[in-house]
Amino acid sequence: MMHLDPKLFRAFKAVAESRSFNDAAEIAAMTQANISKHIRSLEEQVGYELFIRTPKCPVMTDAGKKLLQHIKNLEDLNSDFSLEVETDFNQIEGVVAYAMPPSCLLSPHFPMLLERRLDYPRLEIDLTLIHNSQVFDKVLSSQVDFGFVTEKVDHPRLEYFSFCQEEYVMVCSPTCDVSEINEENILEYNYIEYPGMDVYFNFWRRHFFSHLHSVSDLSVHFAGRINSIEGAILMVLGGLGVSVFPRHCVQQYIDNGQMLECQLGSTVSDPLFNDIYIIKLNTFNQPKRVDKVISWFMDISKGSNY
Repeated sequence: MMHLDPKLFRAFKAVAESRSFNDAAEIAAMTQANISKHIRSLEEQVGYELFIRTPKCPVMTDAGKKLLQHIKNLEDLNSDFSLEVETDFNQIEGVVAYAMPPSCLLSPHFPMLLERRLDYPRLEIDLTLIHNSQVFDKVLSSQVDFGFVTEKVDHPRLEYFSFCQEEYVMVCSPTCDVSEINEENILEYNYIEYPGMDVYFNFWRRHFFSHLHSVSDLSVHFAGRINSIEGAILMVLGGLGVSVFPRHCVQQYIDNGQMLECQLGSTVSDPLFNDIYIIKLNTFNQPKRVDKVISWFMDISKGSNY
């Protein structure tokens, strides 16, 4: 098949469609002699007869049927390529709106998205930073095209794509007197609250202290509350209390000694990882610009964790 001459396909398709060498000549705008010549040349290249010549009409052989499917596949590939090029360079414009928890903004994926977007100057990114539960509401009400969430909620209108995994750690300032957090003293420390901390704390508690069923974010004492994760990090750095963060938000402070990972008096030693999902409505086809941005995120996330 590597040596087939595509210029011969027009005559072959015309005969396959009309089941007549005479009608094929009219369809392909060729003489009947050239139709026959092209078919013979194509049969020599394939190595098999493509039509059985009968007095009534030419009958396509199995080899002919396979060649017809091969030609269709090639045409489909060419069509897909043309559409992809046209989509990439001519039609990616307009607004793509999505929502995610504020901690995602501190991940390496967001700057990588912005870098890709530079190739599409007519594409506008409309990002909303909100609590995990509010992301669901925004997607379901079609206020955003898609969102990032930290858990799956069964809903017939939602479609989920696994994006990456996020690790959660409890941290404190070296100036804090936190030797070890265990089941007896977990409620004795001061905590810092920020949007999303309730989700992270409850994941963390269920993982490391699964038997403490009655302990949740509602059980602890908050020494500080603030409406941004960046502010909460500053409060912890200032020694006001402890808190649970995605590791990617605080790793730089752990590395330079400004924060310490709290030691846990727990039998669970495995790190806590949680799945992050991209969600969108499954009830209608979205614009190509939305699918393109989602595909960027999926490409970026391959083999990576927060």
